[in-house]
Amino acid sequence: MEKKVDVQKITSILIIGVIIIYAATAASSIILPFLFGILFALLLLPICQRIERKMPNRIFSIILTFFVVLIPLISVILIFSFQFISIFENVSSLGESLENGMNRGFQWLNSKLGLSNTISQEWLKNNASKFIEAPANFIGQSISSSSLFLGNLLLSMLYCFFLLLYRQSIKNFILYQVSKTQRQDNEQLLQRIQQVVQEYLSGLGTVMLILGVINSTGLFLIGIPHALFWGFLAAFLAAVPYIGTFLGGFFPFLFSLTIADSYVQPLLVILLFGTVQTIEGNIITPKIIGSSVRINPLAAILALVICGTMWGIGGLVLAIPLVAIVRVIINQFDALKPFGFLLSDNI
Repeated sequence: MEKKVDVQKITSILIIGVIIIYAATAASSIILPFLFGILFALLLLPICQRIERKMPNRIFSIILTFFVVLIPLISVILIFSFQFISIFENVSSLGESLENGMNRGFQWLNSKLGLSNTISQEWLKNNASKFIEAPANFIGQSISSSSLFLGNLLLSMLYCFFLLLYRQSIKNFILYQVSKTQRQDNEQLLQRIQQVVQEYLSGLGTVMLILGVINSTGLFLIGIPHALFWGFLAAFLAAVPYIGTFLGGFFPFLFSLTIADSYVQPLLVILLFGTVQTIEGNIITPKIIGSSVRINPLAAILALVICGTMWGIGGLVLAIPLVAIVRVIINQFDALKPFGFLLSDNI
């Protein structure tokens, strides 16, 4: 017997999906800090539980957890912000140096290929300003939005505090939505979500630390000033898959063009980040993060595009853990398991 496609059901799912995406985009200023608050709460939960064993008062335990983990993290962010501003406080002079560096690069390339400098100089004259303005605008927007970033960070920390404080009530609320016979399955689902997020975030932090040390050491040996800043900036940007890795190497490459007297340093920067990316993608990340987030590249790119369109930079950071959570949830239901297969990296 020929099976009929339930068009009404598919249409309803698509309409609900569009409504959810529209609502999430319209309310991004509310949803984004809350989602980060949830991730922070899941990450800090094991530390908070350890402290609570020695300090029964939950409020004081959460506050101590914040001091142990978040205060050093915020201090590092502030230090890097000030360093960021000090490096780029004179963007115009950096732009002129960058144009001169690009001109030297074109002259060297033309000499090796036996080409005329007229075409490259004409292209540089017409397009150098656009090429220079792009990173300058990015830098300016990052600095100008620092107050908004700090405001959202404080709001996320506030959400994190109350999520940790009322976590048992929230858990009971979720479990009470189903019958008693299904509560054990739902509790295992919550534990699995918590495990996936914790493994991903802790693994990502370890990867960032390793990449920061490797990048900084390599840039220092090449002779790039502020090697520690550029190395760890590239490591932090690695939180955004694919795009972050490119930006992490692109910025020190541009900076090397502004200070280098020859083409050697910029080429060494490209070689360094290409090698580090190969090692990170094939050895470091698979060994540390492992199978906690097993999402295929197509699903990851779609998630990055959708979340980035809705929420900007914050959405790019949240995309992978959100897809991992969605995959854990849909694998819990037999009717939705085919979608779980689509997200899986098992080909």
